[in-house]
Amino acid sequence: MSDESESPRFREHLHEMRAALSGIGKDVKTDVSNAPQLAKDGAKNAFARAAGIRRTPMREWTEPESSGEK
Repeated sequence: MSDESESPRFREHLHEMRAALSGIGKDVKTDVSNAPQLAKDGAKNAFARAAGIRRTPMREWTEPESSGEK
């Protein structure tokens, strides 16, 4: 049978965990309005990775600075 002395501690522990997670939930803003776009981009990235394609943005090219002329 279960030990009765452990039961109150377990409830106390669950209460502390609930309070901690509630605090985290208040700190993190959940915005689901762009969830379909995030899912679409995630699927594209997964398929691209499977095909061996990198979907990272290209860096903008700039003229190299000439160190000899100044």
